[in-house]
Amino acid sequence: MKKTILTLFLFVGCSMSLVFSQTHQRGKFSPEEFKAKLESYITGEVGFTQAEAQAFFPIYFEMKGKQRHLQRSIYQLKKDAPCANAEDKDFAITIQKIKDLGVEMAQLEVNYYKKMCGAVSPRKVYAAMQAEDRFHRKMLENFGGKQGHPEGHKKK
Repeated sequence: MKKTILTLFLFVGCSMSLVFSQTHQRGKFSPEEFKAKLESYITGEVGFTQAEAQAFFPIYFEMKGKQRHLQRSIYQLKKDAPCANAEDKDFAITIQKIKDLGVEMAQLEVNYYKKMCGAVSPRKVYAAMQAEDRFHRKMLENFGGKQGHPEGHKKK
């Protein structure tokens, strides 16, 4: 009887600590966990073999890293905009830098998608692009919980 109560007590205690740790970590973002979930999702959706995944994902994540760097540069330019009383030429220069980075990002995508199509079939690269979009959409839907849109803010 004592063993049963002790076992039950330990089980309940472990369960509660597990729930607490999951709840406590829910708000923290882990880039490694996100990357692993994204890779797993795309692999499952596209049907990559292990060899295809090993060929595709290093190229894919290298591209994403370079895109992230360019996005940060664009964000920084927008954040550090010329002061309100600056001349129009200062704003024109900032706009041009932002647009140049956008062009660089587009060219980067073109080059990396060519590499990806060389590693796996273009059909699977396209399917991976679609799977990535679905993954991000699902992540955004789950971001605020499963409640969805507040009643007054639904899209029509």
